[in-house]
Amino acid sequence: MHEEAVRIQSGDIELSGTLCLPGKAGRFPAVLMVHGSGALDRNENTRGQSLNTFNAIAHALADAGVASFRYDKRGCGSSSGSFIHAGHRDLVQDATECLHALAGFSNVSADELYILGHSEGCIIAPQVVRQRPFVAGLILLCPFLEDMASILKRQAAQLERELASLRGIAGLFYKLLFAVTGSPSASQRRLIQKVQQTQDPVVRSGLARFPAKWLRELLVLDAKAVFSGTTTPMILVGAEKDLQCNPGDINKIAAITQGPSVTLLVKNMTHILRLDQSPASILGSARLIGQPVAREVTDSIIQWVQAQSG
Repeated sequence: MHEEAVRIQSGDIELSGTLCLPGKAGRFPAVLMVHGSGALDRNENTRGQSLNTFNAIAHALADAGVASFRYDKRGCGSSSGSFIHAGHRDLVQDATECLHALAGFSNVSADELYILGHSEGCIIAPQVVRQRPFVAGLILLCPFLEDMASILKRQAAQLERELASLRGIAGLFYKLLFAVTGSPSASQRRLIQKVQQTQDPVVRSGLARFPAKWLRELLVLDAKAVFSGTTTPMILVGAEKDLQCNPGDINKIAAITQGPSVTLLVKNMTHILRLDQSPASILGSARLIGQPVAREVTDSIIQWVQAQSG
């Protein structure tokens, strides 16, 4: 395996990333990796949370003879620009520019390009295909069809139930906090309303700044229209214990897409692509971070890409 640092221009933003190649000479099928939501670097790490998702997948792909490119979001890692001022459409444009650059690398087979999306990246990937239709396939990990407002409200309600069930000092703390600030569900509703009532790129949410432009663009995005207009082959991988994106959406997407699709629901897998034998829990994600990415994910990606590349 060999890795090279690469910088790609997207408008006035310079994106920093890593080209990961198999340890041999040649031209290889290649996968562009597109992140989930949040201020994430090329490995889907953010401050205080190191998932190391994309580097794990990239290394597994390289061992199987498949190249990949992963990059820091604008304003994250070594990329320039501002993450908090970026909109969803800016992230689509960044991914599009990365795909275009990947197609031009000398050790990449330009007619065997794939886009891998995780969470939000799953709705970015088919939008990129609209601009660059030469893509051979889409690899979608924890995709969603549900509208964004419903997703956010459902996540907040789940978190509220989990926090309310805590016992002892932690439980008392959150009960007092909810009494002062309101419940997670109420806070989420206020944030959505605030974002919809302004055209500012950034708003205040409690003590923190929030990327309002990003959320506003996602709230009006029609995921059904995006997927129903997609003809590119895809593999849809759902996580049985995903509380962020509905795992059943993989079958709904497969039913409306215009291209051939394969679905896989990974038993006991969570949204962060780790296996968990305990009951599904958003709070439980923290104890899973040190575990490896589920082998079912990397194996299914490799097998599908190899089958597509024939």
